[in-house]
Amino acid sequence: ILARKFHLCSPLLSGGITGTSKIVGALLDRFFELSPPPYDPKHVWQWLKNLNFHHHKSADQSKAVEILQSNRELRQGIIKQVFGGLTDKNEIFETKIHRFDWQSHSGLGFQKEDYEFIVDHAFNTDNEELWAAFIARHQLHRDKALRGQDSLRRHMREQAAGKLAFMRVWARSNRDAEKFEREHRIPSFRHSRRMKKRDRQQDEIREANIKYVHDNRELVEGGRHWRCLVRFADLVLMEPEKIEEEFGSEDIVRNGLRNCLDFIAPNVPTLLKLAELQCASQYHQSETILYAACLEILRRDGGLGCVPVELLRALRTNIDMHYNAVNDDEREAIKAEINRLALSTSDEAESFLRQYIEPQLRDPNCNHPQVHWLRHDPAFQPLAPALAYEWLCTFELMPVSALDSLFEIAAQNLDREKLEELVAYRSSEVLLFWSPELTLEGLEERRAFWFMRAVYFLKGCTSPYWDWLISDKDNILLLDERSGRMNRSDNPTWPRLTSDKIEVVLGAFLPHWPKVPLPSSWGTGSPKEETAYRFLTEIIWAMNSDDPDRAIPVLKRLLGDTLYSDLHRDMQSMLAGLKRKKALRNFKPPSPKEIVEMLDQNAVVTVEGLRQLVLQELSKLQSAIDGGEFNTAERFYAGTTRLDEEPCTRIIAERLQLILEPQNITVTPEHHLKHDKRCDFTTAKVLAGQRRLLVTEVKGQWHPKLYEAASEQLNTLYSIHPDAEQQGIYLVIWFGADEKVAGKKKHVIANATELKKSLLNVLPSELKGLIDVFVLDVSK
Repeated sequence: ILARKFHLCSPLLSGGITGTSKIVGALLDRFFELSPPPYDPKHVWQWLKNLNFHHHKSADQSKAVEILQSNRELRQGIIKQVFGGLTDKNEIFETKIHRFDWQSHSGLGFQKEDYEFIVDHAFNTDNEELWAAFIARHQLHRDKALRGQDSLRRHMREQAAGKLAFMRVWARSNRDAEKFEREHRIPSFRHSRRMKKRDRQQDEIREANIKYVHDNRELVEGGRHWRCLVRFADLVLMEPEKIEEEFGSEDIVRNGLRNCLDFIAPNVPTLLKLAELQCASQYHQSETILYAACLEILRRDGGLGCVPVELLRALRTNIDMHYNAVNDDEREAIKAEINRLALSTSDEAESFLRQYIEPQLRDPNCNHPQVHWLRHDPAFQPLAPALAYEWLCTFELMPVSALDSLFEIAAQNLDREKLEELVAYRSSEVLLFWSPELTLEGLEERRAFWFMRAVYFLKGCTSPYWDWLISDKDNILLLDERSGRMNRSDNPTWPRLTSDKIEVVLGAFLPHWPKVPLPSSWGTGSPKEETAYRFLTEIIWAMNSDDPDRAIPVLKRLLGDTLYSDLHRDMQSMLAGLKRKKALRNFKPPSPKEIVEMLDQNAVVTVEGLRQLVLQELSKLQSAIDGGEFNTAERFYAGTTRLDEEPCTRIIAERLQLILEPQNITVTPEHHLKHDKRCDFTTAKVLAGQRRLLVTEVKGQWHPKLYEAASEQLNTLYSIHPDAEQQGIYLVIWFGADEKVAGKKKHVIANATELKKSLLNVLPSELKGLIDVFVLDVSK
């Protein structure tokens, strides 16, 4: 009801009406009072995003504020939902101010750990603008006692060192901060004199530059002066507003760049050299000049048809670089032109990748090969499955980050059997061999990478990879990264842990991670004791999605072990659901026409109906034996000697065939089933175009396995037939108390009713409702 009220109020919220926001805020408080976690961040944000408040509330004044401030998973889920797809710095800034700071809901205020969360998300998704928007600045003016390294700033500096593009963003941010500080600093008298002197010197330099450019205009404007081209490129890409100030003419600067291609071409590195520079996190000045030159040509001509293909391919390696004066539309236009002119065919694109990416993969010191292009760049995505698999098979020393990107591509696109072969090969390789170029830490990191994939993608749970997994109790955290509630959706291509694997995980790790109190809110900062125990209590629910035939035996074993007593209630719930799922696995509801036939003509339209019909006919046979006019029981004797099971079965099957055949029901004695097993007789009918089968096992009361046959033969061997829907009839023939029962001459069974009751007592509970026991009394 509260959720409906939120949606009813949502049209009013678009206007930011304060009164409406107060009403919805009160409803939101009530919602959190009534609803237990977990909460859906997407839905909560839909209710929160348009609220407009003029006064701040604390956690003790509002339940919603209390939950949002304490439930890190919900709050960070909202932050990820809102900022995850934003790439425009102005939009990011406006969203932060108007949705999370100024007049927003008090529970949405950023906490310390939230800044690191969004920074990590931006870094992992290569969202440079989002990352830049949250760069922690130097705090130069706080008290000396509070100064020191800022943990977030240190963290972001470490991230920047890992990716060249982020290092450039980091450097640009620092330059901008220093510039702002200089421009807004209150100068002292001495400082003012120094600044005036510096400004005078800069003016003299600018005047000299302008004079030089105009005196040598033909050389400079013709694009033949290297040092000028370097400065021209920096200004065009980063500070175009300074062109006139520094050189007096925009035309000279832009024309110089447009005319320089043949001059700089000999200095532009080859793809191989550019790959080496990428691995070393370095660049060549010609790359910046080439970018600026192509940008100016595109602005003038609307295309890059005059640029040699070799230069376009070189520019493509650096096309994702973000410059202040180049907007997204221009960047995408340059990329589209390069793709059209230099990478228009799959052969051209593949040749480019092999010349530029493969050298990075061969270099054991290359920390960040640009394999992410295969996943995120539309020009290369058609090549991704084949190249990812080839590179995984070919290059042994690439960093784990590249392995991860390529493996995710393979897992998403590759045939499962082929993927399993790759995982098995690489896992056995790092188990038995290693390259001398790998350090011990590098080898262990690589083993962890492949062994985790062997655990998930390979069948069974008794391999050396499982021995490695359970050898360290902290490896439970690696499992949580893939199968934990917060992370499962981030790994859609990974298979779920099967029930037998979950059983091993629980048995190996639960003794090392005993029960601890679990708070309603948790996240990346939770203690590992909480994370581990929460994972173990939640992973059992994965069995609910497993095949019932595989999950049910595991649950029964776990329910019989006191180690899992705290989990028994959840396991019992799952067991009941899986039994129901197993019973209904092949069930298809009858059509309206079949229901009419069933009501009007007593037609059989389900396996259950077929079972009831056969039981009804067996009851009629019993009535004929008990009081019929034809002494039917005599057919089960040869004189005074009882018949064996087989002739008795033929008598019963023949009678059923005569009665059921007019209803298009077939009775087949000695029906051959899987593994050359034979059921005593089956009853079959075609329902909705598919054959449905009812299996019947017949035993004389004397049979030694009288009490085991229902579960061991009928259920385990016969009723598992795909057409049988796990259902059947266990038919026992009673000849009297003087005959043996289950191979024993001395017994306490006096009549057929007692025998049926005795058989039902030993029938497993999960078979009741699926298998009927019928004792046919033919005693004299």
